[in-house]
Amino acid sequence: MPKLALPTVFLGLSAIVLFGNFGAAVAAAVFLLGLILGILGRRAAVSIHEMQVGVVYNRANHAFVRFLSPGRHWLIPFAEQVGALISTAPQTANGRCLGVQSSGGIVLDVEWSLSFNLNPFKIPAGTRPKLARSLPRQATAMAVKHVNNCLRHVIGQYTIDQLCQAGVQKRLERQVRQLAAERLADLGFELSRIMIGAIEMPPHVKAALEAAHRRALQAENEAWALARLQTVVSQFSDADMARLMELERIHVLGQNGVTLLYAMAAPPAREDANSAMNSYTRFAAKSAVVAPGVS
Repeated sequence: MPKLALPTVFLGLSAIVLFGNFGAAVAAAVFLLGLILGILGRRAAVSIHEMQVGVVYNRANHAFVRFLSPGRHWLIPFAEQVGALISTAPQTANGRCLGVQSSGGIVLDVEWSLSFNLNPFKIPAGTRPKLARSLPRQATAMAVKHVNNCLRHVIGQYTIDQLCQAGVQKRLERQVRQLAAERLADLGFELSRIMIGAIEMPPHVKAALEAAHRRALQAENEAWALARLQTVVSQFSDADMARLMELERIHVLGQNGVTLLYAMAAPPAREDANSAMNSYTRFAAKSAVVAPGVS
């Protein structure tokens, strides 16, 4: 209107000078017409900014009429109005799903984040009136509610041991994103990414898992040591095994209170097997001293 006021006044004065009373009447008519058009233009023409969708309502009964894409549009004057704007820019939602039960009944707390944007034109016609009122203010709350529900459904299929395996978070992200995208598609949501954060367990469950892990590592180390021992023992001769058994016998006797004193002596230069055994028997009999009270 301010842009049209000066030209309208100039034309009106010119018409009065040139045509007298008839010119004044024409000028008044032109001015009145310009005023009406200006009012209608302000009421009928709307501009929807980029990354936004307009929601048009009926002025009389506030019923939903249609969505408006970005750009300039004309409404029915005094009958329609833009009642709300829906942002189509990328948005994020963060949540912490509490009390999620695994397959074995263990209660977990899961952190997550979601990246999404809204596209109201993908909403089915039957649900547009309801969602046109919900999306401008409650889009994030709707996303949080559905993602939490999807998390409970997906994690409920995993045992606690499976949730502790490497790479399980990426698998959970794919499954939750696929399920959430199916549920939110008819609500106008387009999901970009879901990230699963920390999966926290109750303290007693965490302690039990750590103890089981330590036992598993200990068993693995013992199995490795036993395998190495078997490899070494397999290379012993019969004489080496006899000496080991004798050392074990002496060790057991010492634990039971028996003291054995041995004197190291060089064997004869040449001695057959029988004489060597007899010498060893006499040597053992003389060197064994039994402690009092031990038979």
